[in-house]
Amino acid sequence: MKILKLISFLILILSLPACNRENNEPETINTNVSAEDLLGHQMYWALQFDGGGDPYLRFMYFEKAGNTINATIDGVNNRRIVQNVKVENNILSIDLNNNGSVMYTFELEKNNDGTVLVKSAKYYDINHPNDKLGDGAGILPLSKFSSVKGTTYKEVNGSTIIRFNADNTFLSGQHPNSTGSYYEFGIGGFKASIDNETYFGFKMTDGENIFIVLQYTGDYEIYSYQNY
Repeated sequence: MKILKLISFLILILSLPACNRENNEPETINTNVSAEDLLGHQMYWALQFDGGGDPYLRFMYFEKAGNTINATIDGVNNRRIVQNVKVENNILSIDLNNNGSVMYTFELEKNNDGTVLVKSAKYYDINHPNDKLGDGAGILPLSKFSSVKGTTYKEVNGSTIIRFNADNTFLSGQHPNSTGSYYEFGIGGFKASIDNETYFGFKMTDGENIFIVLQYTGDYEIYSYQNY
């Protein structure tokens, strides 16, 4: 439950500025979302297997190759690339196996300032019908994400300190005698490896607060770290 509260908090708190604008200045929603709009955003969510089991953090970013827009979905132990992403009638459908057997479906809308919002999110696996998205999905403009290079963080509810050095080496208080390495993807996404353990997550900003959300290999908690 703590994990889903964290994801819910991220989805809620990072959308508050938009909500405040709507409350103070009535705004007409332009629901015409295109695949091109997604190039200025990134998405994240927690996937739960077996109807409420361990959460698996996911991070999705978009890139354009020629006239085609592709999506990459990263997890702690996996990566899926979906080619030729399309949005039809404000619905973004991600067909992982190209046969409808495993699907993400996101209903989107767009503010007049161009910010895309998620109205609803669903996950379907024909072989695992109880799998679901733990608490919806978040989508944020690229300006809310930034590189981890040369930065240090401390676990919010713990004492572990991690550092992403400018030379792409990685240090963790959980492995004090070792030096690992990391690489970045999208904007703010990262995977670090140290002593055969993978750290996966992304860096986000909320006003003056800078923090990262991450998951470790074999650990089904999702952790929050603040700038240190």
